[in-house]
Amino acid sequence: MTRKTLTLLIISFFSTNCALAQKQVGIAAVNIEAEKNINIQRIENIAFNLLNASSNDSVFYYNNILKSTLKNELNKEEALIHSFKGIESISVISPQDSSFLLFNWNIPLNDGSFKFECGILNRESKSEEYFSFLKDTTYQNRIIEEHKTTLANYWIPCLFYKIIETETQFQNYYTLLFWDGNNRLTNKKGIDVLWFDKSNSARFGAPIFSFNSKKAKSRIVFEYGGQNRMKLQYNERLNRIEFDHLSPPPADEQNTTSLEGVYEYYGPDLSFDGFVWNKKTWVYYADIDLEKGIKKKAKDFVLDEDVKQEEIPMYKPN
Repeated sequence: MTRKTLTLLIISFFSTNCALAQKQVGIAAVNIEAEKNINIQRIENIAFNLLNASSNDSVFYYNNILKSTLKNELNKEEALIHSFKGIESISVISPQDSSFLLFNWNIPLNDGSFKFECGILNRESKSEEYFSFLKDTTYQNRIIEEHKTTLANYWIPCLFYKIIETETQFQNYYTLLFWDGNNRLTNKKGIDVLWFDKSNSARFGAPIFSFNSKKAKSRIVFEYGGQNRMKLQYNERLNRIEFDHLSPPPADEQNTTSLEGVYEYYGPDLSFDGFVWNKKTWVYYADIDLEKGIKKKAKDFVLDEDVKQEEIPMYKPN
């Protein structure tokens, strides 16, 4: 599977899931004139060309056009009451309170790596500029990533696919699940936090991930082998973020070298961990049961006819 094909599958997956998981934003305020005054088709056409570009030069050419077009179209007043239906080649997601939208996409490069872009349409903006792009802050050290709060309107590049609204006594936090293709050896997934400071500027990272005996983290970053898959999801019924526990293969007699910290060998080990919101922080729980809290129905325990048929013995002794 090529990186371009993978990118299209990722966008399709996230767009479909976001459409199901997120409520339609600002739908009550949308009107026909606003829909006409934003050139959605042009945005979609450019984004489609970007995803299907065959060279790095073409990718960056269309990326620059897309950024310029978004900045022009989304700073129109009509953008504040627009539904943005029809954009499928980039991710457009919003929290349930519809206070902002994230326009987010990944840029696949020929060397197997990715770059990312993200802009925020702030529907509560106090300035005449409603839409602006986030500035790139990339850290090479995983420990720094997990304990850092970014400057105003800076972010750690990735592709967001879920927004979870959380609120404390003093601050509204928007918890974000994300994916990062990273490189040919590893992928990353993680949990970040978006919040707005007193000047209404976007900030990322906040020490709201709590552990019993460790310092609270500002975000959570998982890194694992590129050939593996990791589950990272939000269970709305239990208000719980659930994810695979990752670990390297255990050492054996032939391989006594520890692979601890060599993340291209990491993958799910069939156990699961999670974070539960306690109205102040996300509290970490190890080795959770994904079935806990799910009520089973009688039909869940009825065997299908084909299964019953398989259980009929081939030979019945006397």
